[in-house]
Parts: sequence; C-alpha cells; structure tokens
Amino acid sequence: MNYTTTDVAAALGSTTKMVDNLLAREAKHLLSTGKRGKSRLIDESLIEILAIALLLRRDLGTSARTSVKLASGIAASPVSNVAVGTLGVLHFDVASLRLVLRQALADSLEDRRPVRRGRPLLSAQRGTSL
Repeated sequence: MNYTTTDVAAALGSTTKMVDNLLAREAKHLLSTGKRGKSRLIDESLIEILAIALLLRRDLGTSARTSVKLASGIAASPVSNVAVGTLGVLHFDVASLRLVLRQALADSLEDRRPVRRGRPLLSAQRGTSL
C-alpha cells in the first residue's frame, strides 16, 4: 500500500517538510517518478527505510546520507544486519519496528481528515446547525 507524505510524517512523528526533504535529497534513488511534496505516494518498504534512517540519526547522530545508506542495507538484509567498518556489525530489530510502524500508519490514516474544498456548506453560511 502507498501512503502520502503527510500520513508518513504523522506516523513517524515528524514534519511533512522534513520527510519530503529527506526523500528528495538523500533517498531520491529509492523513489519512483511522480508527484512531489504532500501528495507524493510512498511505498511501505520505503517507509521502513525512512523510519530506520530517522532512528539512526536520532540515536547514533549520523548524517542523513549515512543513515539512509545504512537503513537501506539493514532493510535489504535478511537478518537485519549491516557491516560497519571491517569488524563492526549493526543489528536492528526490524520485526519490532514493522509492528509499531504498521500501527502508527493505521492511526495516522484514521486521524486524517480530508481538507474540504469549495464553498462552505449552506448550513454553515446561515449559522444554523442540524
């Protein structure tokens, strides 16, 4: 399933601008062509990579580029490990993240209200309520 940038930002506890900038600058090689900004559609696998990258940035203080590179390696690895240097291995509990991420995405979709466009309802114009 695909989610909008707004939904992903709400699920990750971030801003839409920050998620879109991270995608446009550091993860553009992972994106398909299409819309940009709030209406960009993001696949679940890419959301997982973004979540891992944001956690690595927060917990390890790595740069955005390094975080996305490590997160891509972790997500692609069948055992959720990625080599760091010659002797180091970074392990990430992707299974737990998937459970939390799935619930956060469901909550963000549930809380979202579509923006009403056009003229106000007739009852709102008159000040009456039903």
